[in-house]
Amino acid sequence: MNTLYKFIAIVLTGASLASCNSFLDRQPLAQVTADSYFNSETNANAAAIGMYRTMTPSFGWGQTVITLPEFSARHIAHISSFPEYENFATHNVTVINPWTSNVWNSMYNTINAANNIIARVPNIPDDAISAAKRNQFIGEGKFIRALSYFFLVRAFGRVPLKLTATTEEENQAIPQSEPQAIYEQIVLDLTESVEALPETHASAEATKGRATKAAAQALLAKVYLYQARYTNDYAKAAAAAKVIIDSDAFQLVTNYGSIWQNENTAESIFELQFDNQTTNPLASVSNNNPSMLFYVRDSSIRNLFEPTDIRRSFSVVQGTRVSSSGDTTFLDFMGKFPNFNPASQNLPLIRLAEIYLVHAEAEARASGAVTEAAFASLNAVLTRANVSGSIGDFSSVDGFVRFLQEEKEREMLFEGETWFDFCRTGLALEKYPTLTNEQYFVYPIPAAQLSLGGGLVQNPGYN
Repeated sequence: MNTLYKFIAIVLTGASLASCNSFLDRQPLAQVTADSYFNSETNANAAAIGMYRTMTPSFGWGQTVITLPEFSARHIAHISSFPEYENFATHNVTVINPWTSNVWNSMYNTINAANNIIARVPNIPDDAISAAKRNQFIGEGKFIRALSYFFLVRAFGRVPLKLTATTEEENQAIPQSEPQAIYEQIVLDLTESVEALPETHASAEATKGRATKAAAQALLAKVYLYQARYTNDYAKAAAAAKVIIDSDAFQLVTNYGSIWQNENTAESIFELQFDNQTTNPLASVSNNNPSMLFYVRDSSIRNLFEPTDIRRSFSVVQGTRVSSSGDTTFLDFMGKFPNFNPASQNLPLIRLAEIYLVHAEAEARASGAVTEAAFASLNAVLTRANVSGSIGDFSSVDGFVRFLQEEKEREMLFEGETWFDFCRTGLALEKYPTLTNEQYFVYPIPAAQLSLGGGLVQNPGYN
């Protein structure tokens, strides 16, 4: 079991063993307040571990955060062709689609866990927690809050910006914020996380799955690239990405497939941890086995790659499925989820190859030219993929950026990024015939949220 989840089990077991009296003698759960819980470094650490744990279920990063944008990018399909999934592929998502509601609730569950840490850890007495650990836990909370809002603002646009821990007494309905304000808060959280987080944790084992200074810096580079849609300031994204590249703390691995076959490789900057007890929900249903639900949509996905590209044979795996009637169907499978028995593989959320591509685009846009530095970052990814290229192939920044978007699709296939990236640049309107208006770059606000009476306003184009 990974260190994160071992600690949760120990804490929960200890709490259980301490409650030896009858049920009626126990303190009501509602009376165990956040203030009384956040009273020691040990409890603060348990809360941080629990925050990461909220990310692992199927409604969150364990499945839905990946599958919804992958359906929208027309990369995957469901074996049963359920309308609630296919509506994403045809860009006709309804306000009552259960998956937008599921992922919305999952994100805010994680945000609330982060908000509790950010609010309560500063109040722990100095003699009960070290200054370094206090900063670390607050930095982790701000990193995870930023990561969660980064998904929400790309998926839904205007969302409520909840920055305080939810209590039983408060009115939980708060208005939506504009994307610009959300990005400003994300940048603030990440900037403060860079200052607060350690470069490494107490041990290599303890570092696994915990946010670090580099994770916050790398996510900041991604966020700056998206924020530049509003600010037109690409220099910040280029500079933030260059910090990671120049640090030499991470390296592109030679074997592309090992990123997913192994755990926490030299390329991984932030990786969500799973194990035999906390299994990866998507990995368990994405392989050539009787439990398979999600598969590669069609042969066009394989055709994204050049014949020499080593990523093709790993990312898109040929397989078969035998129906109950004995008929055999030939299907392609997502190769990035190879460890399914048990489904213990981790999920890399930020890795060095993406940061190279972020730097390449931001550097070219900021410089107004395809510079040697911009091409060098692109070429690092191409070379690892066994694809040739030269700076002379690009006569304009626009052509270079378009190639980068398509290269990022190949590099990050089935990682939940292509849809958001194509919408960011507007390329989605060209790529997907059923996408007719940029107002559908974002999903509808779930009807269940609108019905709560908090004054939320539906996104344009949705009824």
